[in-house]
Amino acid sequence: MSPESLYIAEQEYFRFEEIINTKMYLTREEYDFVIGYDIDEKINMSYVGDSYGDYLNLNLYSEHDHEKREYEFEANSLYVS
Repeated sequence: MSPESLYIAEQEYFRFEEIINTKMYLTREEYDFVIGYDIDEKINMSYVGDSYGDYLNLNLYSEHDHEKREYEFEANSLYVS
């Protein structure tokens, strides 16, 4: 493997890791990249439309965190009214 090929492979790996470990919502382009890099990640993605991004990354999504945000939003709404 040439140094240039190694560098490109390394950059793809770093991009894959960044997306999987930091992005809860993925664009279609990011989803295509992730699935192209590792097809097994397909089970960890859920199509949600384009409200936040096209796909929800279930590696990062937590029902507990979601419910906590909803509770905080509702609690703050009561104080604003």
